[in-house]
Amino acid sequence: MTYVNKYSCLIVFTVALILRLIPEILAYPYPIGYDVINYYLPILKNFDDYSAAISNQFPLYISLLYTISSTMKIDPRIVITSAVVLLYGLFSLVIFSIANKLLHLDNLQSVFLSLFLIFQFSVLRTSWDLHKDLFAITLAFLCFYYIEKSQNYRKVLAVIMPLGILVVLADRMIGFLFSISLIVSSIMRRDRILGSIAIFIAIVFGFFLITHFDPIATNLQQAGNKDKINEIYNPVNLIVLFLVMNAILLPAGVVGLLKSKSKMNIFKIPFFISLAASFSWVLSPNTSAFLPDRWITIFSIFLSLFSGYGFVFFGSAFAMSPNNSYLNIYGVFHPYISQYGPLTMQSNSISLPESRSLLSAIEWINNHTQEGSVIMGSKHLRGWMELELKGRTFLFADNNSRLLDSNKYSELYLLDLDSRQATEIPDNYLQALSYNNTDLSLYHLKRIE
Repeated sequence: MTYVNKYSCLIVFTVALILRLIPEILAYPYPIGYDVINYYLPILKNFDDYSAAISNQFPLYISLLYTISSTMKIDPRIVITSAVVLLYGLFSLVIFSIANKLLHLDNLQSVFLSLFLIFQFSVLRTSWDLHKDLFAITLAFLCFYYIEKSQNYRKVLAVIMPLGILVVLADRMIGFLFSISLIVSSIMRRDRILGSIAIFIAIVFGFFLITHFDPIATNLQQAGNKDKINEIYNPVNLIVLFLVMNAILLPAGVVGLLKSKSKMNIFKIPFFISLAASFSWVLSPNTSAFLPDRWITIFSIFLSLFSGYGFVFFGSAFAMSPNNSYLNIYGVFHPYISQYGPLTMQSNSISLPESRSLLSAIEWINNHTQEGSVIMGSKHLRGWMELELKGRTFLFADNNSRLLDSNKYSELYLLDLDSRQATEIPDNYLQALSYNNTDLSLYHLKRIE
């Protein structure tokens, strides 16, 4: 890892820590997060009393917190807050690694993508009280990263296997999403080693799911009971939630999804699964059976990853694409917005190809016209003419046709950019094409006496 890379990681990690710590400081001495006050704090303070309650859940994360708190004799509130703040920093570093190593973005772009994600509503909301979700998602992203980065799964088996097991033991929904994603990915790649890893992790998840089946049974019962209505989970509310979280991200997200490298394919699988699950309320309207709000949040996190890359792509296209390239979204709206700013940074007062053509034209003018000749052209050419035109006069006006109509000049040359509106030559001028190239035409004009 280069020094620049280390400093970039440090910036991302520090910003993430500060961002997640600020709401905790502002709320002090009160904790933030619904589950924090109703789940994490009570259990950590009275762990033995809640053994029956957590036995039907996925207790890995809360058990880790309790182990730290009880072993090191640290106040549960400090442990909970410190853990989620640190997790937020680790999540940002995983995103930086994905951007830098899988999407092959430079350090600055990787920093942007990382900061883009950690400032997203869905990620911040997850860190508010869904701490074990954030724990599982961070590990899942890290596992996906190693799978995509490695060409030989045997070499990273010692990393992927324990990470994958921790993911499926940490959270039911993320564990399900992770297991299915690994299985689908192994089938798509036709890789036996990855397939074996996926099957083993899926078996671990399945076994753990069966031993903690009561919440699932309750959800299935809700799904089958059409008379039980939860007013919070109505279609309108869920559609609005989906739009609030994702609408602004979707255009760039689609671009990022299409333009991302093939090494991001494993991230596309949970992207589409969570998208479909976001509309699981269609199967059981007005119930929380499939927890569509949670799936919407999970989908938004994956969408944010591709959307951040889409924004980088837009920025790169604006910075590097040719002037009229439709890789640059601004080029699509050329007729409407070109007068307000450049369509790409690959231009000055004219496009770079036009600049090359103009320099060729000026060289021809300097060598093939008489000294003292008058050259008329667009005001956009005046800088180039001042720098390169030798012993000749350059004229420009807001309306060159009106300047010609004034009859001040009996003889001159008119240099027209073919991409701009051509100057209308009055009838009292004879014209002859003296020179042209790909982008410019030079006419010799003589006024008829």
